[in-house]
Amino acid sequence: MAKGAIATEFRRNETVKTLDDLPGVPQGTSGQVLLVDGFTWTRYRVAFDNGYDLGSIDGQHLSRASQYDAALAHREELASSETAAADAVESGDGGEAGASVGDAVVNGVTIPAHLLERSKRARERLTAA
Repeated sequence: MAKGAIATEFRRNETVKTLDDLPGVPQGTSGQVLLVDGFTWTRYRVAFDNGYDLGSIDGQHLSRASQYDAALAHREELASSETAAADAVESGDGGEAGASVGDAVVNGVTIPAHLLERSKRARERLTAA
């Protein structure tokens, strides 16, 4: 894991906090990881300080106690960037960083200008014949 990255994988007996409200466990409640399980989807069983013991919790709902504030800030940052991207697409700006002059954006997909020109020439050939 890169330095400063937010952890989504935890070890047994590690202290964690919830990033979301879970059944019977409000956001920010501390707990201890009891079990780490899974091959393709790692899930956790956590005993929380309020007495609840939940299993099959995805790592995206948890954070290390020391990284709790940073994880919440990271979530807010991602949510605001996703909202800004959705607004740009809805307004017709395209919101495409790689789009250059002459490119078209259709349904959020950038079509390069050279492909548009190629299609135009092909239509001209077909109508001339």
